[in-house]
Amino acid sequence: MASLVGQLVFALEGPNGYKVWEDQSFIKWNKRDPHVTLRCHDSVEANGVLSIFRFVENATDRNPGIDTGIRGSLRYWYERNKVDLSASKTAVWDDEAVQGALDCAGFWVQGLPFVKSLSGYWKFFLAPSPTSVPMNFYDSAFQDSEWDKLPVPSNWQMHGFDRPIYTNVVYPFPLDPPHTSADNPTGCYRTYFHIPKEWQGRRLFLHFEAVDSAFCTWINGVPVGYSQDSRLPAEFEITDNCYPCSSDKHNVLAVQVFRWSDGSYLEDQDHWWLSGIHRDVLLLAKPRVCSFASL
Repeated sequence: MASLVGQLVFALEGPNGYKVWEDQSFIKWNKRDPHVTLRCHDSVEANGVLSIFRFVENATDRNPGIDTGIRGSLRYWYERNKVDLSASKTAVWDDEAVQGALDCAGFWVQGLPFVKSLSGYWKFFLAPSPTSVPMNFYDSAFQDSEWDKLPVPSNWQMHGFDRPIYTNVVYPFPLDPPHTSADNPTGCYRTYFHIPKEWQGRRLFLHFEAVDSAFCTWINGVPVGYSQDSRLPAEFEITDNCYPCSSDKHNVLAVQVFRWSDGSYLEDQDHWWLSGIHRDVLLLAKPRVCSFASL
């Protein structure tokens, strides 16, 4: 059944003009509940994560054998919650600051043994529509040397691709729900990664913190998931799709991002319409069996 759904999703356009990004009944495939839920973004202390963090800290101090990934993931969100968001009001655009922004995205996972940030410059190609993307661009053997580079996370409109759109009460495309415009810019992304040897024997997850507005993703040419929701995380298990930790081969991550989807009708509001992988992308390694009995 899963392979059948995968063929449907990644065919992108099926018989009779079917388009997965306009199917109101189909908003995700192979997507699992993320390890870090939305409420952790809002208030760590209000949701009890701070007390859990302290509890796990004490437990791991008493028992060093407890998985440090549990402690590390909680520390990640606890520390991130203390950021001074008011500083963003004084920010100005600076091309020289792009690398600093990428470093900042990766900063949050430094020192965490089982979390790896994929922030950085990815290969990028912008097609005018989903049907005009380069054929088999997600294959491991595809040559992307002529493609541009785009920082991830970012919005592609802020780097010379496509154009930003501001709307208040008028949709930025012809009003015909659930259909979107034939002019639907589609971003193709490619990047490479290795699995650390220390992750041997653990389950692997690919975690997108947010992508606007819908996307498909592949690992080494194999479809691993589809999601739409521009402000929520999407997570997919990729344990069986990656090369072994001992392999010298690099894994190829490919993502196809649709600027418009049927979800865009629900996301319309008084704001700038910007597209792409606009929050961090993480690799997570989790134990195959996790028990809290020893805590």
